[in-house]
Amino acid sequence: MSEIAIRGDEVAAQAAAKDTTVVRGYPLVGGLIDIFRDGPGFMTRVAREHPGEVVGVRLGPTTVYLVTHPDHVQQVVLDWRTFGKGGGMFTATRPLLGHGLLTSDGEFWLKQRRMMQPLFQPANLAALTNLMIEVIEREVALLVTHGSAIIDMEVEMNVMSQRVILETMLGRGIERSETDRLNLQLQSALEGLNRRMFLSFLPERFPLPGEGRYRAAITAIDEAMLRLVQVRRESGAEREDLLSLLLRARDEETGKGMDDRQVRDELVSIFVAGQDATAKAMTWLWYLLDQSPEVEERLRAEIADVLGTRRPTFEDLAQLRYTKRVIQEAMRLYPPAWMIPHFVANETLVGGHRIPARSPILLSPFVTHRDPQFWPDPEAFAPDRFAPERSAGRPRYAYYPFGGGGHQCIGNHFAMMECQLITAMMAQRLRPSLVAGHRVVPSSSMTLKPRYGMKMTLGAA
Repeated sequence: MSEIAIRGDEVAAQAAAKDTTVVRGYPLVGGLIDIFRDGPGFMTRVAREHPGEVVGVRLGPTTVYLVTHPDHVQQVVLDWRTFGKGGGMFTATRPLLGHGLLTSDGEFWLKQRRMMQPLFQPANLAALTNLMIEVIEREVALLVTHGSAIIDMEVEMNVMSQRVILETMLGRGIERSETDRLNLQLQSALEGLNRRMFLSFLPERFPLPGEGRYRAAITAIDEAMLRLVQVRRESGAEREDLLSLLLRARDEETGKGMDDRQVRDELVSIFVAGQDATAKAMTWLWYLLDQSPEVEERLRAEIADVLGTRRPTFEDLAQLRYTKRVIQEAMRLYPPAWMIPHFVANETLVGGHRIPARSPILLSPFVTHRDPQFWPDPEAFAPDRFAPERSAGRPRYAYYPFGGGGHQCIGNHFAMMECQLITAMMAQRLRPSLVAGHRVVPSSSMTLKPRYGMKMTLGAA
């Protein structure tokens, strides 16, 4: 096609473009009150009122453009040069996440992605499996000691996933007291980051509640992570953990590795993406299983058939097919990353809808995963939706709990492997049950968590 014809197509598309509907909400604050009260529910209502459309939502002085139709999502995630991470909500993440894969953009991101992709190949994941299983086995044994006491499953899954990610990142040579301190600082920083992301239009120095604690946590994380990186680099020790893999990674063109600061940024990004997502996915999974006895019994039957009472291995994961579907369905209903921000520097079109220059874009897997056009009876917990014969023909981006395109979470296979192992090893010994009358409502934090925790008891399997 000639350049003139291409230009003609662009002009025609611009002429046919539709002005995007904007939901203005309350004076001055727009939809901020609705977002903080029930962000997932609010965004779902907006999308249902404007099916198949891109919709603008006012948040304070900023308009965020909500993109939920699978075709429109595909356009955004595949065109990473247009829909980048150059502003808006991502600016607020930089003090904590730096320039790791979660927040970097453009050619720098592409270089880092290519350098890190081999770290998450099956051979490396298999090597990490034994370490992961040891940590999970230890944490499950601690859960067994709770007996019939009431526990908060969200807290327990946070602890378990923190132990898994920190020990697979940093190895066995780190004292548990040190990982405990680091974890507390990371959790404090994540709380501050959540506030900053939704209020990214405010100046960086605006005195939000808890700001001093947030900045102190980031300083402590910097000191701890950089010291760990420097000690490992100076020792020259070769270990089978993510820190050693990061230090060994090389750019294929220049042969250069990452400096200490970049390794720190990637470690924190891996922790935030891996720990929080796994913990939230597992918290919702145990709730859904408690509400769905038939699904739970079928899951337990598969685990008993494949594993009996022995430890799982990396090779067993391929046989735990229904277990994987249960996890996929839990992440459809309650995707940990319920919102995924992007940013456009220049005016563009998404699905024929005009998006102004310098606008934040918000993808919401939570909303897309519940669209009745692609998911019949969308509120039902039905893992067989993910059987091969029922998945055929479904749009690629009707389901994207790990994002998509070039920016798809690099650790998605690591996360699924961890979820399968935790599910199998807990189900071998425990049967979690929701405390009668406990209220379960999603919260509007950066990741999808239960607002009031998840109070459960742990019966014997």
